[in-house]
Amino acid sequence: MYFKLAFRNVKRQLGNYLIYFMTVAMTVALLFAVNNIIYSRSLAVFVDRGESAKIMLQIIVVMISMVVAFVLSYATSFLLKRRKREFGTYLTLGMTRGDLLTLFLAETMLICMIALGAGLAAGSFLFQGLMAVMMKLLEMRFAVGAYSAEGFSRTILLTVGIFLTASIASAVYLKHVSIFDLIQGEKKVEKGVRHPMGCFLLALVSLAGMTGCIAFFFREVDQMLSGGGKLESTGILLSGFILSVMGFHWGTAKSMVALFLRMRGFRNRGANTFVLRQLSGSLSANSMMLGTLALLMTFAVAGTNLSFIQKAGREEALLSEYPYDIIYYSGKYDPGNSTLPPEEAESVIEKYAGIREKIPYRIFETGRQDFYSRTKWYEERMAPGDSFMTVSDFNAVMAPLGVEAVTLEGQYMIVGNDPKAGQSDWSDMVYEWGGNSYTFHSCRLDYPKISYLYFYVVVPDEAVKSMKCVEQNVAYLTEQSRYDGMALEQALRQVIYASREGEDSSEDKRHAFEIREYHRQEENNVSAILVVSALFVSAVFLLLAMAILALKTLSSLGEDRQRYEICFRLGMGEREQCRALFRQTFSFFLFPFILPCVMNIPVAWFGRHVMRLAQMEAAAETVPLITGIVASGMALLYLLYYTAAYLIAKRTVVRGG
Repeated sequence: MYFKLAFRNVKRQLGNYLIYFMTVAMTVALLFAVNNIIYSRSLAVFVDRGESAKIMLQIIVVMISMVVAFVLSYATSFLLKRRKREFGTYLTLGMTRGDLLTLFLAETMLICMIALGAGLAAGSFLFQGLMAVMMKLLEMRFAVGAYSAEGFSRTILLTVGIFLTASIASAVYLKHVSIFDLIQGEKKVEKGVRHPMGCFLLALVSLAGMTGCIAFFFREVDQMLSGGGKLESTGILLSGFILSVMGFHWGTAKSMVALFLRMRGFRNRGANTFVLRQLSGSLSANSMMLGTLALLMTFAVAGTNLSFIQKAGREEALLSEYPYDIIYYSGKYDPGNSTLPPEEAESVIEKYAGIREKIPYRIFETGRQDFYSRTKWYEERMAPGDSFMTVSDFNAVMAPLGVEAVTLEGQYMIVGNDPKAGQSDWSDMVYEWGGNSYTFHSCRLDYPKISYLYFYVVVPDEAVKSMKCVEQNVAYLTEQSRYDGMALEQALRQVIYASREGEDSSEDKRHAFEIREYHRQEENNVSAILVVSALFVSAVFLLLAMAILALKTLSSLGEDRQRYEICFRLGMGEREQCRALFRQTFSFFLFPFILPCVMNIPVAWFGRHVMRLAQMEAAAETVPLITGIVASGMALLYLLYYTAAYLIAKRTVVRGG
């Protein structure tokens, strides 16, 4: 009997439950897609360190499931308030609270089954879409991903757990609420806002706080990238930003309508007074909820933008950090550990990638620390000795990279691989060596990286005659631009193990080759997991935020219907009712949506600024496109939810002639 009544109730209230069903089904689809990625063989095959990626995604899924359970509990309470009188009537007609709980649990389980089925169906397609994104980020050919039985079962368990958590919170409410509150609750009078000017001042102070936190964070990042600082105040700034967002929305919601009502010309225009009165109660009563939703959407927007910006930035940074296809650093590791000279490795490289050109160059040392003693981080016991390169070797290794040749006549040039090098001042230093004096030419941080040192000194060729050659490096240009860098890395390691047969195999035998394609594939692995995780988290947050806004709008339709009925009897036509309802619902929807949209601007500026600071002009130009796509997707989701909520509200509230 209860299941039959529950089915009838769900069918009768299908319009009100539509948004709820849609959101839950999409959340289930996202959970199903990500769980299948976690437990698919593709993650272990295509992504290096697949076990670490699996653990990270599992943690994200569990945390998001907890958030979903909490938010759905919150959303379910709105639906219950929409049906207060119905439940009160059941109790009045003789139903016990146990019967009412059984009925509600039956409805909840019915919703769970419908949403689960729809979500699994949609998730099967979404999984293939996310796999396509991963394959694109990994620069691999797309293949249809195999579904995982474990991913399927985990999704069902998480969904049941989410619904049980939401049901428990609602069941507790139904068990303790009085019949009077159920039947007469809608008639409670809304309290007016006291001290609207004080609330407005709080909103202004909070807006200044948000701006200040963002500005201070950008400044700290600038200092860190310049080598002069750390992100020591990130926690404080994040806390300040969160408090400022909440304070801004609370203060604005409490004061905005009251201030507009004081504008006589505005309030007397059309149905503005009626709309403002409608907004006054909804904004004031839900100010903290609206601030929380704005915060969630802001983090979702920032996270998605930054994940794609990171991907674009790493693509260009890779060319700067690894300008050659392969570089052999003879002195990078201890000679006893670096057991693979270039002659033995070249046959392996030839097999995997081919060798088009190789450029040898040398590093020299004097055993002194004349240049390092001028650095801010110099400590005599810890600092390495000064390292030198001849200008002819430098020009030879830079020429294939399209870098203009350098001329040094009685001068030296500092080439830094670390931003810290730019903080030191050698401009007044005259370097004495071999009976000759060399003056400062420049300190450059923009050259491609051909050394693992903090910095090295480029000098005229004659200056190194009495220095000791400590490294004989080789830069390689390969025949193939794309090849299996991870396989080449593994092959070089196997050569080392084979050459050291009989020694302790537990010792880490490293070769001294930096393979750009290997690092590119590793970066793609990290980017793929990061982007998919950001998309998953952001999509869930946005779906839940929009769903709560829509459900909250629909939960007050009983009161709105009565008020619009009065307006209809006073002569307000259907068109005027539609316009008033549009302004009321659109303003409520738009309020928490403004900050996330506006945040695209500082995020885009910050992304471009960081890219340009790191001299990644090409990546910097893609940032506006990335933020534009994210903002467009968010706006589309907003319009879909708002349109659905408005049409349902219009059908329920507006009276025709």
